[in-house]
Amino acid sequence: MIRALLFLILAIVVVRVVRALLAPPRPSIPGDPPQRWDPWAVLGVPRGASRDEIARAYREQLKRYHPDRVADLGPELQQVAHRKTVELQRAYAELSR
Repeated sequence: MIRALLFLILAIVVVRVVRALLAPPRPSIPGDPPQRWDPWAVLGVPRGASRDEIARAYREQLKRYHPDRVADLGPELQQVAHRKTVELQRAYAELSR
């Protein structure tokens, strides 16, 4: 009984996370500051990070979203992982110039 309840709670949480990740971005409201893409935030490093720190963060994040790691998670999460991988590659390319 407890296992079934925990499984149900876990399934609800996973569905909500997937929906939140796949939801289209909210439309901008007049008066909102413009959203800027921040490669440092994508990689999770401070702005003054060295090239080694940037490379290390990139490799660690890339391992987390690697296709072999998400192969058994279903097509929705695979799409999310693919988008995140593309975003990580873009951030790393931007910061490694």
